[in-house]
Amino acid sequence: MRMTSAALIFVAATMVVVPRFEDYPSPTDWRGPAATVKLITSSERMFRTRLTEADRMPPNFAGHYRIVHWGCGSECAAAAIVDLQSGKVYPPPLGGKGEGWDRWISCASSFEGTGDEFGIDSRLMIVRCGANFDAQGKNRPDVYYMLWEGSGFRQLLRVPPAR
Repeated sequence: MRMTSAALIFVAATMVVVPRFEDYPSPTDWRGPAATVKLITSSERMFRTRLTEADRMPPNFAGHYRIVHWGCGSECAAAAIVDLQSGKVYPPPLGGKGEGWDRWISCASSFEGTGDEFGIDSRLMIVRCGANFDAQGKNRPDVYYMLWEGSGFRQLLRVPPAR
């Protein structure tokens, strides 16, 4: 079967390069000691226990950061990124921009198949979130490829579920 040039152009245009962890390395030579977590805003102080526990644990993301998770309801997940070097606290990739609970919600549709992947040696985080149920009732979440840039995340790619 031969493809026409128009078909080849369409295929080439729809091919997406999926980011890989090794494409966004981070140094892993930080050894501590961890700084005291700085709880500046009332929003950060709301989760004092979960956030201050982070400075007693080793880094698990992008060299010297610790990602901490907690629940916020039956289908809700919350998280924060703690810089163990400076003590600063940052919201998760899909967190809100305001104060209060919304700032820390990492996935308001936390059903089967959702969650995130990350590692100490990379600045890339892959986040699966969303309620997209197929005809068989299985959830097919959106997949976000998020890049940590030192004080926040930048979305590299969003892949919606196949329909």
